[in-house]
Amino acid sequence: MITGATGLVGGRIAALASSGGRHVRALVRSGSDTRSLERLEVELMPGDICDPASIFRAIDGCDEVCHAAALVPGATRNADDFERINVGGTENVLAAAERSGVRKLVHVSTVNTLAAGSGETVDESAPPPGRPHPGYDMSKLSAEKLVRQACVRGLDAVIVSPAIVFGPGSRQAGRVIEMFLRGRLPVLPFPDRRMSLVFVDDVAQGCLLALDRGRIGERYILANPPITVRAWMDQLATISGRRPPRFTLPTWLTALAVGAAWKISPMTRWRPPITVQGVKGGGAVFNGGRAERELGLSYTPLADALSATVARMRDSEIAG
Repeated sequence: MITGATGLVGGRIAALASSGGRHVRALVRSGSDTRSLERLEVELMPGDICDPASIFRAIDGCDEVCHAAALVPGATRNADDFERINVGGTENVLAAAERSGVRKLVHVSTVNTLAAGSGETVDESAPPPGRPHPGYDMSKLSAEKLVRQACVRGLDAVIVSPAIVFGPGSRQAGRVIEMFLRGRLPVLPFPDRRMSLVFVDDVAQGCLLALDRGRIGERYILANPPITVRAWMDQLATISGRRPPRFTLPTWLTALAVGAAWKISPMTRWRPPITVQGVKGGGAVFNGGRAERELGLSYTPLADALSATVARMRDSEIAG
């Protein structure tokens, strides 16, 4: 059973699991776009992670659970929504999994729950941040604590922590790629900042490998080797045949611009692909080697992943 299957990561998990021979159930909220799931051999189960009864109905009889549903940064300005969905929803999923006696649960978290200073290289041994950002980061940290408590009670659960996920439809990196392809990225923010990216297909594969090989209570970071923003954009320019932006913005000016864009977003109806917190708090890189060593994950080379992303975006645009 997969939560969040109508989203980016959950949808790819559903596709790979189904093509790999697993019988897949997907928890879907009323009104969700399920067209991509309907093309797969996926059993759709109506419900909501905030509704314990529907969660139990979806999980009951399943051997494995991938909990990928979450409220992401920029989706709301109400901190209570993050607590209700990311924390309360995880609590409901764990309770249903324990009650149903599932064999294994994978909880999709984020590297934002690890303490990471600018310029540092971080692995799974990093402690939680001393002052997590309120909203998304704090809610995901609280959800991880619930998962670990369930492990103490006997649930075989694993945490996967993706870095910046990219692919068609991704909220941050994917939107930057889309803006670039449409000629709407005139400047390049913080060009020399290193960052850790991971292709959405690799995240999905990592989750399925964690179901098979992940050790109870452990965390696995999913991340390609780091790359600077400038090098990433140069690769994208080469693949797409477009010129990279000529002008650059320092971090402080990028933060001001992003903050202003968020303030007027209710009027413009356009949300930036990154938050101010993401601008100010970035600069660390994450080591995804443990997933290679212990899970057997093979990361897609960045150039190949970018090529696939650009091709899918252009195909989608033509189809649209």
